[in-house]
Order: sequence, then C-alpha cells, then structure tokens
Amino acid sequence: MISLNYEDKQSLAGGIAFQWSEWNAQKKSARELWAEIDRYLLATDTSMLEGGDNFDHKTHLPILSELHEDLLAIVYSTMFPHDDWMGWKGFDINAITQTIRRKVLSYIKQCHMLNGFNPEMRKIVDDFIRYGNCFGQAYYKDDTVTNEVGQTSGYIGPAVKRISPYDICFNATATDFEKTPKIIRTLISTGELLELLDNNSEAEAVLTSEQRESLLRRRTSGGIDDVERNKEAQFIPSGFGSIQDYYRSGTVELLWFYGDILDENTLELHKNRCIVVADRDTLIMDMDCPYPNIFKGGWTDRPDNLWSQGPLDKVVGINYMINHRENGKNDAIDKFIFPDRAYVGDVEEIYDESTGHTKYLLPEGGSVTDIRPDSTVLTFDNQIMMHRELARTSARLPQQLAGFRTAGEKTATEVQSLNDGAFRGFINKVSQLEEDLLDKLIQAEIRIAKDNFASVIRVLEEDEEGVLLTTEVTEEDLSANGKLVPIGARRFARQLQQLQGINTMANSNIAQLVGQHIDTYRLAKTVETLYGFNNYEFIKKFAVIDEQLEAQNKQMMADQQSVVDASQPTSLEMELEVDEPI
Repeated sequence: MISLNYEDKQSLAGGIAFQWSEWNAQKKSARELWAEIDRYLLATDTSMLEGGDNFDHKTHLPILSELHEDLLAIVYSTMFPHDDWMGWKGFDINAITQTIRRKVLSYIKQCHMLNGFNPEMRKIVDDFIRYGNCFGQAYYKDDTVTNEVGQTSGYIGPAVKRISPYDICFNATATDFEKTPKIIRTLISTGELLELLDNNSEAEAVLTSEQRESLLRRRTSGGIDDVERNKEAQFIPSGFGSIQDYYRSGTVELLWFYGDILDENTLELHKNRCIVVADRDTLIMDMDCPYPNIFKGGWTDRPDNLWSQGPLDKVVGINYMINHRENGKNDAIDKFIFPDRAYVGDVEEIYDESTGHTKYLLPEGGSVTDIRPDSTVLTFDNQIMMHRELARTSARLPQQLAGFRTAGEKTATEVQSLNDGAFRGFINKVSQLEEDLLDKLIQAEIRIAKDNFASVIRVLEEDEEGVLLTTEVTEEDLSANGKLVPIGARRFARQLQQLQGINTMANSNIAQLVGQHIDTYRLAKTVETLYGFNNYEFIKKFAVIDEQLEAQNKQMMADQQSVVDASQPTSLEMELEVDEPI
C-alpha cells in the first residue's frame, strides 16, 4: 500500500511515476551487478570488461557463460523432464475422478501448445539463472483474426508472459511479494496505445478528450514546448537520448501500478487497483484488479529483502581472478620468449642478416643478461584449474553434472550416490521455483479460463493406443475442486531416491535375505515406471515364456511345412514322369 492523492488524477499519475523512480533507484546496486554479469556472458575479450586492460594479452575465459549454459540446461530439464510434468490433485470425490483429471490436463496442455508457454518459460528460467530473480504474469490473450469471409482464426484464452527484472519495481523490504504494490514498465507503439484505449471502456471515463489529444500531439508536432523542456531535465525515458527522441520514436512508455492506494486526503483505502500512467504524467486507465497474477521466483532469498541472489553473483569475482591469472601467465611466457635484457658497459649489438644471429661486442667487464620472470608463474595453470572448480561448486554445478568424470575409481553405487548428491541442490532450487512461480501461474491460467468461459471447449487428447480423440471441456470441469500441480522436480527427486534404493539393495546382502519374498513382476513394473517406459508396455507377466512358446510353435509349424515340402516331387521329377513311356 502507498499513500497518494487518489482524487487528483494528475497528482496520482505523478505520484506513481515518482514511486517508480524511487523503487528503481533502490535496486541500483542490483542492476549494476546484472549489467556486469551480462558483460561477462557476452564478452569475447577482457577489453569489454571493467579492469580488463591491465595486461598485453586480452584473453577472456568464459567461465560465467559456461556455467550459465549448463545451469540453464540442467534446471530446465529438471523442471520439465518430460511432457507429463503436471499432475492433478483433487480435494473431493468428484474432483479425483480420472475423467476430470484427463480433461483438465488435456485442456491446459493444448493451451500451452498454442499460447507460446514453452518459449516464455525458457526466458523466465534464463532470468532465474542469470539474475537470480524471475517474474511471470498470467493474462487473457486474444489473437483471433476475422477474414473477409467471416472466418475466425487465432488463439484465445489464458497465456503467460515474462516480465524482465529490469522492468518491475516494488517495495523490497515488504514481507510478501504478492501483497506489496508493484509497478511494471512497458513500451508499446502509438497504434497499440490507441487500440488499448479503444478496447477499454473504463479508460474513456478516466482519460479526457483533451488529454488524449495531448498524448498524440506530442508525437506529431515538430518540437516541444517549454513545459516539455523543463520535464526533460527531470525525466529521460530509459533507452532514449532525450525527451524529443522519445516522442519521435513512436514509442509510448506505460507504468502499470498494481496494489492498494490510501488517499492521503480522505484516508480512504482503494484496494486492488490497476492504474496505468503514460509518459509519467497522464493517467489513462484505472480499473479494479483483484488478481494481478504476477508471481516471482528467486534462487537464494535474502533476509528482509525480496530481491534474491543469483547463482552467478558469486562467480563474477572468480571469473575476474581467472582472467587475471591467465593473462598474467601469458604475459610472463612472452617474457620468457622475448626477455628484457640488461647491458653492463658500452655494449655494441650487431645483427648478422645472413645467419640471423646477433653478436655482442663487450668491453672489459661488460655483459648482456636476460631478465626473465620467476618460473613459478608457470604454476598458474594449477591455480586456474582450482578456481575453475571453485566457480562450478560456488554455482552448485559439480563437474559430473556437466558430463566430466571426476578423479578416482568408483563403483556403480558410488557413481549413483555422487550424482544424487549433486542433483540435490538443483532439485531443491527447482522445487522452490515450482512452488513460488510455476504452480501459481498454472492456477491463474485455470482461473482466467474459467472467468472468460464462453462456450464448450473442444480439445484433442491421445488415448492409450496413440489415437487423437476430441474431448469437450465444460466450465464445470474447470471449476472442479482441485488444482494442477507441477511435479517435474519433485517426481524427479523421488525417482532418483527410489532408483538408488533399488541399486543399493541389488548390490548388497539384503537382496539375498528378502529375495524369496519379492514379487519380481511388480519389481519389473516398478523399474519400468521409474525409468519412464510406461508408454512402451514391454514388461508383461511371464512375457519371456510366452515368447518362447510362440517361437517353439512357429518352429514346429516351419519344420512340419518343411517335411511336407520335402515329400512332394520337384518340378524336374514331375517333368521326368511325364516324359517316361507307359
């Protein structure tokens, strides 16, 4: 909640713009760290980095970039290990039926296939790894287009979009992100602004015709007046050189405020408002918004601070040290190859072009000595390798997760145990992201679909035999007392634990003690499920015996047919019988 003059719309717009500037200034140190991480991820040599011009060599070892790519791949594959990364949890007897579960899962899967869910989630996971903070918003999307003959095509329904950490501000000292007011900055074209105003009837009641005309005149007039020049000294939109460049770009900056406002004059509380400010001085929309559907995920939470720490934050300094060691070593090697020289006395240097040798004429007591660096600089390779491993462990990325074998001989059980321990940190982080962001995004999608339900929805689902069938989803199905739960990481963790238990038991004396009590068919089905082979259905009870029996029957039939064929005369014998005289 923030305190502003709610009745004066111009003052309200200025207050929201001021609040954005204040909250954005509070995260200045975080934005500077994010910018430094981006530079390290995109750098090709140290001249592109701060403090990278101390050596003749400019080699940049992309440690941060390697960690970013590996973390992104492993976290995303842990979060979405396969298509069945969602589960349905019902809370009453009607909601736990298989029909309801199948319909709701089929509906949300079809939505994700059509609304660009996967690309947006990749961007969100990238923010999660890159900055340690990621934001997503669920909203109602209407991309339908009607052609000349009246045919309508395009997606309509719930969708998810990524919010850049640079474009959102809030009270970082609040106890709960969902309860604190939030301001989101977006850039749209002038045409999109007009479409937004025309499609929102409530905006017409807020924005007067004079304000609407003023917004457009700023972008069509040839110059700016004195008021705009004074405004330029206080406000230059991010990414633009001047206020005039901003107006001429055809781009409109919008500040979307979500939250509660306490009127500082009347002391009246206005709850759940969505207020949109254009150009930081004109209020264009003021609507009721009980569900902003904006959610946050973080890597490592800070105490009493909603801005989380990212996995790469701790590695930037290590990458700088590795570059420093590498370039210092290379400069020293150059000194070994082309050393500096100390001359004592009046030394005459003569270069022989025919032989390529250099001769020195030394006076009495004179000398020429190479000045070489200390040879211990050649041990920097060991220090660099040590710091590379330190960078990986600091980012919770052991070498075995990236496909590198660690030193020492290990049994299969030891390898499995090491992999499980290495994955434990990722499973914890991904489970946290599922609970904080993904779970809530999916619930918001279902709520948006139910609130905007118009008619029966037909979705395609695949039956047990792989045939696509059409299923009708009604509003009652979406209103079932249950919820979709992302279980990718949690199921992954449980499977790792169970697989390790089976492998440990198989390689110990426990298997001999309990072997006579084990149902081998159920054990085989368990292995089939844990390894994800359910759809193939190649494990059946006594399938080997059935196959052997079928093979024996076919072999017997083939042998009998061979005897029958052997008892019949050949074509040559039949021709000889015809030619013999009677």
